[in-house]
Amino acid sequence: YLNSLAIEKLGYTAETRVAGGTVCLGADGRPNGILEENASYQAIAKLPATSFDETRKNMLRAVRDYNAQGFTTFMDGGIGLSGSYKTDMTAYLSLARDKALDARGYLQFMPPVLDALEPYGLWGFPSEYLSFGGVKYFTDGSIQGYTGALLEDYHSRPGYRSELVCTPEELGNLVMHYHAAGIQIAVHTNGDAAIEATLQAYERAQRALPRPDLHHIFVHAQMASDGQLRRMKACHALPTFFVRHIEVWGDGHYDTYLGPSRANRLDPAGSAVRIGLPFALHVDTPVLPVTALDSIHAAVNRISPSGRLMGADQRISPREAIKAYTVYASLFCMGEYDRGRIEPGRLADFVLLSDDLEAIDPLAINQVKVRMTLCGGRIVYQA
Repeated sequence: YLNSLAIEKLGYTAETRVAGGTVCLGADGRPNGILEENASYQAIAKLPATSFDETRKNMLRAVRDYNAQGFTTFMDGGIGLSGSYKTDMTAYLSLARDKALDARGYLQFMPPVLDALEPYGLWGFPSEYLSFGGVKYFTDGSIQGYTGALLEDYHSRPGYRSELVCTPEELGNLVMHYHAAGIQIAVHTNGDAAIEATLQAYERAQRALPRPDLHHIFVHAQMASDGQLRRMKACHALPTFFVRHIEVWGDGHYDTYLGPSRANRLDPAGSAVRIGLPFALHVDTPVLPVTALDSIHAAVNRISPSGRLMGADQRISPREAIKAYTVYASLFCMGEYDRGRIEPGRLADFVLLSDDLEAIDPLAINQVKVRMTLCGGRIVYQA
């Protein structure tokens, strides 16, 4: 959202066009300050870059926040999405060199950034606390922003489904390029039309060059059908669900955006369990504050802000929710061989909670506290 001064400073007019985005106009035909999708990213890119020192300080503060919530590995899902990627990368590399990171970073890159790194073979670059992962891409926006791409109309807007921010051909070419290079791909997909376009691109790539080890990702996958989940499993792709949508925006989805039927199966973790498809959970920080316990609580209970139970058959057990943040999550950062389980030979990364999540009332999970976090055998947080 921009105020009038920002609109003037950034030079937006009624004639401004942005591929894959919209500069929204008001009743007077002039920009009203709302930017959608690629238009918002373009605006962010025009803001003054944060300095190296400030970026490094912010990263350390963020890692402390993650440690306090029990995290020992984090994924930065989109280097180059905002600000200067060179500053971000310099700060990350300096922290890793100085052994100053108290959590293990797995970095994903926007296509232009990865294209700059690809000739050097830096993806998959491993160090103890920093790994260069794959590429991050976007196919749609958010359902509550009416920019998620749907196969059927929005509940409150007959005739409107939004659309992809790229063409299926562009998406297919991008997926094939990075898949053939052996690079993991993570694609933002909220609406079922976005999921379908991405799924078809993954399927074509796997048929052309089978690579079950790459663990391509559907980020959010909120509206995935059971049929789409089965196809994800068949092409060795993985969904990560933003399940706290239920307890934050659930009533809006139920009453306004999607209607009862589609809203009740948002973030279909229960279906994934029944199908035998591994999945992760996340909160899309900074959209919501970083937390695993609130996310686990939402996946187990699925209660909307008004107290409505949304999709009883999509609830999962505390054990499955814990797996989504440990053993299943390790697949997403290519860490299935060194983390995610407490076993000899794996990284000594642990979290100590105040209560046993499987022994307490499920409705009390969000009252559980993190008592201690250890990364690499070192205490990095203690309450």
